[in-house]
Amino acid sequence: MKKYLVFLIILMSSFVYSQEIKKKCKFNFQLDNRYSSIRGNNILIFGTKIGLQYKNLTRFGVGASFILNPVDISYTSKKTGKLEENKINFWYASLFNDWILYKNKKFECFVTEQIGYGKPNFVREVDNETVSNISVPLLVNEISGQSNYKITSWIGLGAGAGYRNLWNGNSNLKRTFDAPIYIVKLIIYPESFFSK
Repeated sequence: MKKYLVFLIILMSSFVYSQEIKKKCKFNFQLDNRYSSIRGNNILIFGTKIGLQYKNLTRFGVGASFILNPVDISYTSKKTGKLEENKINFWYASLFNDWILYKNKKFECFVTEQIGYGKPNFVREVDNETVSNISVPLLVNEISGQSNYKITSWIGLGAGAGYRNLWNGNSNLKRTFDAPIYIVKLIIYPESFFSK
């Protein structure tokens, strides 16, 4: 009987604790578009994030990003000495955390970090024929400072800047993918649709 009573008390306290956490957490969804570059070519990275916000302290969850248009880069081949081209596609999935520095009803400032795994795809063509198609696994880290302004209860604007760098890969890959990122985004606050 004592074991049953102890089990019941633990079960009840964990239920109360989980109810407290639910009150302090809320669902979060973000479109996460960024401008950047690959070897001097401007790119638009389209991304989404989904997760939870805990009080006004932090947001965390998962995200996915990819470049909208492939990038063509020219280089001189070490083997042939000729000018060749690669077409690069790039995607990655990530875990993210936003540290909220300041927040009121309309305005917030935060620092965000995304740590992701992705595979850029390099396609080399000679005379419009694919001669190699290589995918390379990479670990990507992005850190940025951002500000959001809530225009209405369901829509807002955001802006920020940061840096993307690789945690693995050779120096050529780092030269290709390490670059500043710039954020200008339209924000939709889905919680406003569910709270009514």
